[in-house]
Amino acid sequence: MIASLVFLFIQLLFALFFFYLCIAFFTGAPFVPSSNVAADAMIRLAGNLKGKKIYDLGSGDGKLLFLAAQKGAKSAIGIEINPFLVLWTNIHSLFSPYRKNVHAIWGNFWNINLKDANVVCIYLLPVRMERLERKLLNELLDNQIVVSNSFIFPHIHLQKKDNTAHVFAFQIKTQAKRHLTKQK
Repeated sequence: MIASLVFLFIQLLFALFFFYLCIAFFTGAPFVPSSNVAADAMIRLAGNLKGKKIYDLGSGDGKLLFLAAQKGAKSAIGIEINPFLVLWTNIHSLFSPYRKNVHAIWGNFWNINLKDANVVCIYLLPVRMERLERKLLNELLDNQIVVSNSFIFPHIHLQKKDNTAHVFAFQIKTQAKRHLTKQK
């Protein structure tokens, strides 16, 4: 009897995990871990992180958060729709030297205001990039950095890139914001 209940509980956890993986696919950030090469390139292209606030949209297992904290980020915040991955990141944070710097929040990043971000890291589906571009141009200040794994924005200024890792760093500029205003 107890073994059956344990097995049922494990099945329910697996079903919930799968459910959240499916939701993440539809919101734009399914859990696909960045390779170590891409993660390192993203942090490198973000520039000097000392004392900065970093957001990782669809943070998954928190790999970028810990790398950012390691490079001196004051605050590395992950927004993740899968509660199991949020729990994983926050437990990992508790047992790391970066417990005061790394936090994962359970939520949909489309509903989070990013105005206080210095750097935003993303690895989204290409069909969501244009919508995300509008959000970033509305919320971020000039000269803030957005680092993308694999995909580019149509109107945000490409600042740097790593062709080997397929990582791109963009800088928010006033002229891109003007372009957004003209489109409305």
